[in-house]
This record gives sequence, C-alpha cells and structure tokens, in this order.
Amino acid sequence: MGLLGLLSKPVVGWLNQERSGQDAPLSDFERIVFEVKQCDVLLVEGRSRVSDVIKKITQSPWSHAALYIGRIHDIEDPDLRKIIGHHYQGDPGDRLMIESLLSFGTIVRPLSAYEAEHLRICRPSRLSRHDSQ
Repeated sequence: MGLLGLLSKPVVGWLNQERSGQDAPLSDFERIVFEVKQCDVLLVEGRSRVSDVIKKITQSPWSHAALYIGRIHDIEDPDLRKIIGHHYQGDPGDRLMIESLLSFGTIVRPLSAYEAEHLRICRPSRLSRHDSQ
C-alpha cells in the first residue's frame, strides 16, 4: 500500500463515521416499502460527516441516492439477474438497492438497511415496465 493509501484510509474512516439516528423516524418506512417501484431513486438524508459536507455544498437535505431494483426474481433478464445474485448473497426475497459508498464502491444491499433513515422516493415519469427492466 502506498503513502496515499496509508493516508486515505483513516480520512475515509473519519468521513464515514455516522451520528446516531433520529428518535422518531422522519419517513414512514412501511409506506415507502409499499410504494417503491423498480427504477425509483431513493434520496437519503445521510448522517455521516461526508453527508454533512455534501448537504452543505449542495444546499439540500439529501446527501445520497440509491437505485431500487426490486427482488432478484423481479429482474427479467437472466444475465442481469445472475450478476446481481453474484453481488448480493442475502435472501433472494430481499428488496434491493444499488448504490455507491465511499470506500466500498458500488454495492448491492437490501432496502431494509435504510429503515431508520429519512428517505424520499423520486420516480422517473413515463417510464414503462419494459424500460425499467
């Protein structure tokens, strides 16, 4: 590992540290789970230091976005379903998100990871089911 790697690891760790969550969630997670559709983007009001920087620079309460892809069996394309299955080792019935996280890269993780977060759904208009696949 080079000097840059040695220096960046503690900085990234510091930036990724999160504050504790809200006592009362600002979003109705059960309603979000009911309403979310494939290709919706979930906006997240992150609680990490890097989230605070992003919110300050963008002057927005949202610091993070993740793409909802549904359950593995919701993905019609067999090759894409295989790729997602390779990157997610959890329950195939889990509702999944694709996102990029500092120091982790692009990952697939369950929607349930955001249960305690402040969320909003952004839905593209006039997107057909075929397009979402």
